[in-house]
Amino acid sequence: MHVADASTMPSGWTRYARFSLTLVNQLDRKSSKTKDTEHVFKANENDWGFTSFMPLSEVHDLTKSFLVNDICIVEAKVSVRKGDIKILDNETGELVDFRGLGKIELAFLPLLEEVRLLHPLLIEFQQRRSRTFVECGFTTLGRLLHFLKTTKVKDLNQDGYKMLQVLWEELETFKFDLAWLQPHVQSVFGMKNMAGRMDRMREDVNILENEIKRRRAMLAAAEVDLERAKEDLVRAEQGFYKIGDVDSVIGYPLP
Repeated sequence: MHVADASTMPSGWTRYARFSLTLVNQLDRKSSKTKDTEHVFKANENDWGFTSFMPLSEVHDLTKSFLVNDICIVEAKVSVRKGDIKILDNETGELVDFRGLGKIELAFLPLLEEVRLLHPLLIEFQQRRSRTFVECGFTTLGRLLHFLKTTKVKDLNQDGYKMLQVLWEELETFKFDLAWLQPHVQSVFGMKNMAGRMDRMREDVNILENEIKRRRAMLAAAEVDLERAKEDLVRAEQGFYKIGDVDSVIGYPLP
């Protein structure tokens, strides 16, 4: 498999992919021939695949049912992780050796050494992987650890949560034993949910405060109208009493 336009990719670009090729047995699907692999592609390492698949003689063997009526069927499946990892601002690009496993960003080395001492299986399991795979895996782990180490809760906005989500999904593809880290990361995502609930509650409070202000303004206007109405009533009563004796009988005119 080959990365299209690899020369245009930015420095530090990576993409994990799992892919397979299948030569279909057209009479017995279970007898189909499949090869699969996984790889972390880089801007400067942009192709990966199989040097050989199966002997051509086996393909032409009609008893194998790979070739029927001069037709063979080849299936390809590709699974690519979603999202790209944004390079952190403080990455220097200076790479140092990490326990003989590969070159790692200098800024991440102290963090990786710290967790290595607490969780030695991180190293043992990755020793069975290719050098490129290990370098990308520990670089991603370093980015996640650095993010957690340097990000304050109060500064964790929507973009921060998105960054953490992408880093975590990226890290999971490298098949580390993350049982020690997962509860903490999930608790951070829980804070996101709590923050979302608090944001909605804050919106509700703002709505109610604005409604109270509106009603207070209406009440103040009504009180002004009431005072004016009282004044009008007093003037009307005074004018009415000036007309005559309000205690006298109304009577009626006589010829």
